[in-house]
Amino acid sequence: MIQIFFELIKNFRIGLVVFDKELNIICFNHVIEEDFGFSLSPERLSNLAQIHSPKALKQISQMTKEAEMYQQSSNYILKIFPTSNKKNKIFLGKVFLLKGYCPNRFIAILYETTNLMTEGSNIVKLPVYEGNNLLFLDLKDISFLKAAGNYTEIIYKQKLYLCPLSLARIEKRLDPKMFIRVHRSFIVNTHHIKKLLKEEGKNYILLRDKQIIPVSKKKLRDLLGLFGLK
Repeated sequence: MIQIFFELIKNFRIGLVVFDKELNIICFNHVIEEDFGFSLSPERLSNLAQIHSPKALKQISQMTKEAEMYQQSSNYILKIFPTSNKKNKIFLGKVFLLKGYCPNRFIAILYETTNLMTEGSNIVKLPVYEGNNLLFLDLKDISFLKAAGNYTEIIYKQKLYLCPLSLARIEKRLDPKMFIRVHRSFIVNTHHIKKLLKEEGKNYILLRDKQIIPVSKKKLRDLLGLFGLK
């Protein structure tokens, strides 16, 4: 764990939170205090349940169980936080089990990826799973994105990856000149569109990689408008 930690701290601004098996917060470092304005007191912050949604808390609980069994969680959690200065920051987190004289203590390492993933208000790279590792993919090489519950499937250079962000959350941070939602489940890279198709009254997009994406009637007008065909 020490080797991983020092590798991360060389490349990222690191937030640290130590907590117990019941998710009670023991302590945290200056990054957490400065960025989120947290203070540890009986009246305020004392448990992770106070600052996370039920969905996020469920994931953190699962990651804690993984860390208890395997020394570290196999998954990551990616969160977009409004910080104390009202700017959104993107943090990627992983949970580790503390050994030695720290029984039933865990540490969440949160490394900020805002500058890596964004330019201005737009995302320029997306995190995806590759086994137990996390890759950051350049948007220009992504042909399309597909909703997969709370996750998003991404086709990148004709390979399928899974992103730990929902399609709705990603859409808010994409450059609208490069990406357009054409269906409730699909967002396509406009630079990868080869042809617009119509078969049996239904509309489709043919991408350069030969993938065919459905276009809903509701989104067709937006798509045509993008190419000046309204």
